[in-house]
Amino acid sequence: MQFHRLFSGLLYAGMIMPAVSSCIYEYDTCQPERDINIVNDWELVAKASPKGMAFIFFSEDGSAPWRFDFPGMEGGMVNMPQGRYSMLSFNDDTYNVRFIENEGYGGYTAYTEKADNVAFEGSEVAPPVRLPEKQTDVGENFVECPDMMWGCSYCAVTIGNTTLTYEESGGGGPYSVPVTSASFLLEAHQRQLTARYRFTIDDVENLDGVKAMSATFSGLAGAENLADGRKTAYPSTLPSKVDIYGDSTIGGDFVTFGIPCEPTAENTLSLMVLLHDGRKFNYRFDVTDQVRAAENPLDVHVRIAGLSLEPSTPGGDSGAFEVGVDGWISITINIDS
Repeated sequence: MQFHRLFSGLLYAGMIMPAVSSCIYEYDTCQPERDINIVNDWELVAKASPKGMAFIFFSEDGSAPWRFDFPGMEGGMVNMPQGRYSMLSFNDDTYNVRFIENEGYGGYTAYTEKADNVAFEGSEVAPPVRLPEKQTDVGENFVECPDMMWGCSYCAVTIGNTTLTYEESGGGGPYSVPVTSASFLLEAHQRQLTARYRFTIDDVENLDGVKAMSATFSGLAGAENLADGRKTAYPSTLPSKVDIYGDSTIGGDFVTFGIPCEPTAENTLSLMVLLHDGRKFNYRFDVTDQVRAAENPLDVHVRIAGLSLEPSTPGGDSGAFEVGVDGWISITINIDS
C-alpha cells in the first residue's frame, strides 16, 4: 500500500530519519489543510512502554492513506487536508508482527508468520528437536508470538475548517474539538491490543533429571483486525520458553492475540521435556476452562498444581511407555480447572 508519509525522529529498524519541522508530502492536495496536535492518552494502559507510535488516516474518498510515525509515547503535530477519515494507531516498534495493509481501514490486520517446528530452540544445553507430530490440534498452524501492542481505532474523523470531530470504533465519542491556537487537539485513547499469558506448574518432581524444557499453547488466535479488535476465527499454536523457579516450580509467559473470535479448539498447554538419559516426554494439559474463565482476557494466568516427571534413568529405558514413531512419549494429564 502506498502512503503519504511523515517520519519524525528516530525509527526502529536500525534506521535514523532526520527530524522535520514541516511535512513534505508525495502528493499535492487541493483541499485546505489543518494542523492537528495528536496527544496520546495512556490512562487505560499505564504500564505501556512503546518506543514509538504510528498513526494512519484513511480517507473516505479512497485515496492513499496518510501515515505519521512519532518516537516515544507523546504523539506530535500533523498537517492534514480537510475531509472525512478513519484512523488507526499502533506502536511501530514490533519485531514479529506483520500487517495486511492493502485492504484499507476495515481490513488492516496484524499477524505473525509460521514458526520453526522445533522444541528447545535457543537452549544452551540441547539442540533443537522437531516437535511431536501431533503437537498441534488438527489444522492449526504453529506461529510466532506477537509483540506487545497498544493502539486505538477511530471509525470517523472529520477535519473541518473550525471543528474537528472524531468517534472511537469501540463506542467512545463522538468528540467535537474547536480550533485553538491555529490547531486542533486529537486525543488518542490508547489501549492494550495483545494479551500476555503466563503458566505456572507447582510441586514438580524429578527436575534434577531434566536437561531442557520448552512449551506450546494451542487454540489461540493467529491474527487481529486493528479496526475493530476482532480476532481471526482459525486457531493457532504458539511457542513458549520454560523457566525453573526454585526447587519445584516451573513456568513461562508469552504474548498472544488471545482467543479466536469463534473459539472451537481446546486450549492445550504442552510441556516438552528432554531428560539427561535422552528420552523426550510431551506432557499435555487441557487448560481451556482456565483460559475462558480468566477475569482479564489480556492478562491470563494458568496454574497447575503438581507434576511428577519421569526420573532420568541410566540407559533411558522407556519401560511401559509407548514411544511414538517421532521418538516422543506423550502423556495426557487431567487437571482440575
